[in-house]
Amino acid sequence: MTHRFCIVVCATAWLAGAPSSSAQTVTEWSTETRVALSFHVNDTVLARHLPAGWTSAPSTVATNRGANLTVTFVDRLFVIDAQGKPYRTGSSRYIVFGAPAKNAAGETSTVIITGISPEGAGAYGVYVTATTSRAERASRAKEEEGGRSEERWKFAAATGEKVELELAFRRGLPVKSHVTAKIRSALRPELTRTYAIDQVVDVVHGLSMPDRVDALKFKATGPAFAALFDGREKLLSVTSIPWYVREVSVP
Repeated sequence: MTHRFCIVVCATAWLAGAPSSSAQTVTEWSTETRVALSFHVNDTVLARHLPAGWTSAPSTVATNRGANLTVTFVDRLFVIDAQGKPYRTGSSRYIVFGAPAKNAAGETSTVIITGISPEGAGAYGVYVTATTSRAERASRAKEEEGGRSEERWKFAAATGEKVELELAFRRGLPVKSHVTAKIRSALRPELTRTYAIDQVVDVVHGLSMPDRVDALKFKATGPAFAALFDGREKLLSVTSIPWYVREVSVP
């Protein structure tokens, strides 16, 4: 109980002291564990999911060059609102399908095109409501080695959507970074949410780099997902994000 109280107090103080020079209002703070799978999916199918005036802008990063869709598995361990109170139950599990895109003016952004969450449509208004959202995680290590992790994720909706991931990999030395990103919804791209992120990232599978994935099984089916994953998709990278802290703000 003491440890939890300390986390709440510290996080609340941090939110209260957030700078306001950017005219943004902080709405949420969370600490999470994530796994991200980057794919190149059929361009024509993806285009149908993007809002009018927006086109795909595939990744130019060396480890996943050409990726036009990222499927992110999110385990929200602790979530609070701007007043420092738990958001809903204070934790949840969901999946986000995000596409890097640009508009006619050349502005780039990650556009959330769909997903599945027990919270329903969510902040972006595009998620399928999950009736099952489960994450299982196990790890083994000794002395000073990086160790090995195994993860199992399972999501399902009453409308027939299902997403499953089974992943086993050898952990490496992650890279710490601070990222600021502007995120949009495919439903209403004029609205934005800005993420200020501190994270550590371990790319366990990627182009032109050692592969530390021992086993991987991914499946996405059902009305919202089947067209994107029709057998023509190509997996380009797998990234473990064991530590992810995010502050969300809106204009």
